[in-house]
Amino acid sequence: MKRSVIGGKEERGPLWQIGLALSMAALLLAAWGIFEYGRYRAGYDRVVFNDIRQRLEKSNAVFETELKKLRKEKLDLEQTMRIENQAYGQVRKDLVSLQEELLELKEELAFYRGIISPEDAERGLQIQNFSVTKGDEPHSWHYKLVLTRVLKNRGTAKGTAELQVEGVTTKSGEKKLLSLGQISAPPVKRLRYNFKYFQNLEGEIRLPPGFTPSRAILVLKPGGKGNRTRLKKIFDWPADQH
Repeated sequence: MKRSVIGGKEERGPLWQIGLALSMAALLLAAWGIFEYGRYRAGYDRVVFNDIRQRLEKSNAVFETELKKLRKEKLDLEQTMRIENQAYGQVRKDLVSLQEELLELKEELAFYRGIISPEDAERGLQIQNFSVTKGDEPHSWHYKLVLTRVLKNRGTAKGTAELQVEGVTTKSGEKKLLSLGQISAPPVKRLRYNFKYFQNLEGEIRLPPGFTPSRAILVLKPGGKGNRTRLKKIFDWPADQH
């Protein structure tokens, strides 16, 4: 091989460059071989790794499918429980309504039995019930009077009903008897009734401030000539309505 020297330096040809490139490639190949050998010595196997990876991917797909299934079942169960709770709530509401209706029917049945099948067939006109409840405005009350009569009596019952409220003034403790004309709103002196079997009489009363009611006194005065029979009945004022 010829080598030429120019200016005191040796000039290298193309063969030297090719040899250098081959040397570098050999070094890289050797390094890769050493790397693969090291992985092999460490227990790494590409075929085994690929097999494990495929099995893991397959298991992951199965788990995702199962998870989607469980999520759907959870949503279905929640919806079912929501529907059942709504249905249960409606059933409870209907049951309470039916119980209240049944109680009202029992009270009405007892009321009509008292009219149709009285224990005393000669008792005639009766005060079946009297009740008072607090009104919306201060010192106001709503009253309800139920009058009845037995079926054996012919014709109609006519007359007037007088209402008085007995109580005491809070400051002095003085007893007072207030008539319907003094406390009714609007003012009414007496109530008139006219019925064959039963009648409800209702109205509003307003007691003066500082007055505590204790009882209500009702007096029925039947109309007609020669009819002087009066019916009087006293009701305690409800404690929770003071």
